[in-house]
Amino acid sequence: MVAVLFFAALGGIYAFLYYCNHRTPVPKGCENIKAECAGCHDSSCANHPSHDL
Repeated sequence: MVAVLFFAALGGIYAFLYYCNHRTPVPKGCENIKAECAGCHDSSCANHPSHDL
């Protein structure tokens, strides 16, 4: 029973933090970072131009 309550509390905390993060406005200058990305050596980055294929 304690484990169920513990995981329910963790799920509730996660949901609350996700909600708060979703409501946070994007900082000025970071609205469209992909447009200014020239690419670096980190090809696993989601903004890397190699993913535009």
